[in-house]
Amino acid sequence: MEHIRQLWCRMSIRLKCMLLMGTLLAALWFLVVAAMLQLQSFSRKSDVIMNEYIDITGFMDAFSAENVCLEAYIRPILDAEASYQKAIAATDRCLEKLRPDWQMDQPEEYALKRAICNAMEHYRNSQAILLQINDQDLLIDEYLSLKTQAAYIDGYTRDLLHGRMVQGGEQWNQIAAANDHSIQRFAGFLLVVTILTVLALLLFTRSILQPLTDLGRAADAISTGCYDAPPLDIRSMDELGRTARSFNQMQLEIRSTIDSMEKQAEMEKHLLEKEVEAVQMQRRLQEGRFAQLQSQINPHFLFNTLNTIAALAREEKAPLSENLIMRLSSFFRYSLESDEKLVPLERELRLLQDYIELQETRYGDRITMEVTADPALGDVIVPKFILQPLVENAILHGLRSCPGGGHIRVRAWQGRRGVTLTVTDNGCGFDSSRPPVKTRHKSVGLDNIRERMELSGGRLDVFSIPGIGTTARIIIGEGKQP
Repeated sequence: MEHIRQLWCRMSIRLKCMLLMGTLLAALWFLVVAAMLQLQSFSRKSDVIMNEYIDITGFMDAFSAENVCLEAYIRPILDAEASYQKAIAATDRCLEKLRPDWQMDQPEEYALKRAICNAMEHYRNSQAILLQINDQDLLIDEYLSLKTQAAYIDGYTRDLLHGRMVQGGEQWNQIAAANDHSIQRFAGFLLVVTILTVLALLLFTRSILQPLTDLGRAADAISTGCYDAPPLDIRSMDELGRTARSFNQMQLEIRSTIDSMEKQAEMEKHLLEKEVEAVQMQRRLQEGRFAQLQSQINPHFLFNTLNTIAALAREEKAPLSENLIMRLSSFFRYSLESDEKLVPLERELRLLQDYIELQETRYGDRITMEVTADPALGDVIVPKFILQPLVENAILHGLRSCPGGGHIRVRAWQGRRGVTLTVTDNGCGFDSSRPPVKTRHKSVGLDNIRERMELSGGRLDVFSIPGIGTTARIIIGEGKQP
């Protein structure tokens, strides 16, 4: 096999094409010749069966015509004897074709032919006597005898025709079965030829077309200034192999003359490294932005002040004020004291409850809020401070300007792509195709939340319809925790 492969690699392209085309043409000619031989065999067998039918029916027609001429001869009719003699000659010619052949005929067919020949011999003897009689009465008696003998001969002939038809039907069945087998053989051979054709095309593609394609692709790369492509694979010693070898040598010589371009590429590499460092620095700046928001208020002063106010409210017996102050203290403690960037979802929801309590006290029945969360998600780790800004934006931009107020719904569940959090309001909404209107309210905006979600592997999407409402959807880590 290795020797054949090496021999094929050393062949020229012209010889390879001639060899492949010759193989395909030889297979095609073999298929055509086999089909023609099969058709010729079928035609020859069909001719044998049809000729036997023609011989039998020809004798029956000639003998029937002879009997008609015999009746005309008995009457008598003008020129009847001459017509009768011609009919006798025609019958004898057809009879010669029905001579029995013990080597070719079947036993029953052979016996019937012998019976027909013997009966015709006796019939001809009686016929010769009839032709010599001049007495009309004797002529009628001999005619009736011939009619009786003719009936026997006709019966033998019909039996022979029936047997021939039965035998012919069996032969037709055999021919049909043989044709079915031949069709199966042709189908199998056609399948083999198809497989050989596919293999030949694959070989042609691998040996000629693929090297040409590789050579063209390499030439295109050179024309676009790409000189670092790997050298072409030299698969053969034919014209394509020699061309590929020359092309590799040319590419090597070109690469040796572009040292300055390689230095420029090295400089571009350093610039790319600087860009990567700039991206990392930008990320650190984004992370520091949230820390800057947390450090705007002195936590200790704020906590002590709020606790003092809560104690005064307790002494003055103002439980509602005390509750609001304690929730506000807890809210600021969560947002300012902790250095954690990731917290359990349960803590984020507790913060949201404190904020909701404060807002419901402020707006009363104008704004209602609802929080629905799967208890099994309480330990899921999420980026800190992502729900309260969304609720705050829903109040400030979606519901506060609505005369009748509205409703905010917060949900948390395990979605198809991960833990999903949604904040939905039925406020005025906005056109998402336009940039949002900037306000003087200072809070952790949507862009800040979106950036922190992307840094942690999640995402934030906002969907809004003017006059219907707005939904902010957070997906934590695309199916995994940050």
